[in-house]
Amino acid sequence: MKSNFFYGLVGLLILMTGVSVFFYFTNEGVATEFRQIRQPNPNRFYVGIDVSATIEQETLDDLKSNITSRLRHFIGDKAVSYSISSFGNPGCAELSVKQIVSDRSPADESEFSWEVEKKIETVKAAEAPKSGKPLTTPLYYLLEKILPENTGGRIIIFSDLMNDDSECPKQYIFPEDAIVKFGANKNGQLVFVYPTPVLTSTPEFNERIMKRQQDFIEKMQELLMAGNVRAFFYHIPDDPEKRSAFIKSQLENSIPVTTFEIVWERTYKVIDTIVSAVRG
Repeated sequence: MKSNFFYGLVGLLILMTGVSVFFYFTNEGVATEFRQIRQPNPNRFYVGIDVSATIEQETLDDLKSNITSRLRHFIGDKAVSYSISSFGNPGCAELSVKQIVSDRSPADESEFSWEVEKKIETVKAAEAPKSGKPLTTPLYYLLEKILPENTGGRIIIFSDLMNDDSECPKQYIFPEDAIVKFGANKNGQLVFVYPTPVLTSTPEFNERIMKRQQDFIEKMQELLMAGNVRAFFYHIPDDPEKRSAFIKSQLENSIPVTTFEIVWERTYKVIDTIVSAVRG
């Protein structure tokens, strides 16, 4: 039995090595992740939070508490800077994006409480405005704006990935050029943490909703596999009891602090990219 286990383990390791080598030479996205294992520790972060009407407040509350908890680890670290915005507020394009936090990590707990924690607490789901401004989900505009501003940085987007600016005078298209330019610096990466879109009682309509979300993911995956950008997608569980723990885990991967978290994050990203390549 021990002999069979040993040979099985050796065989599995050989198979995994073979698969890794194969995709390293045939898939630019996988090769990029292997090359980035020795990249400098990330110290610039941007967090975008979708507050459009289709995002549940309970999910936002989980996001806010976990983001605050994660950023607290950087108190006193002058090398770390981060920016947080909410998007999907009333209005179109730049009017729908609100800057919440943008600065270097605070020097002490008191400063963190006033300049970061209390500001994050103000984030809430958008409500229909009395002014008549439309409620939008300006995902394409947001990416068009923030990608050039965060070259080489870590961008984490919490959104259902459903771009909607149809009520605005100007509609933005999928920002492929901006994504490719951002992706040219391999230290940068995009992380999308997304819930299931709000569905209806009509199966045909639900299918169209899910297809819109999937279309965005597939466009990004094509750029990823071509080595044009480092991008990762993580689906928030529908079960509320699993949601907070999942968000906490993904933030530990996306905003690593300890040496162990950094090593694990890089290993995880390599494995995740290989799995995506296998799935095609």
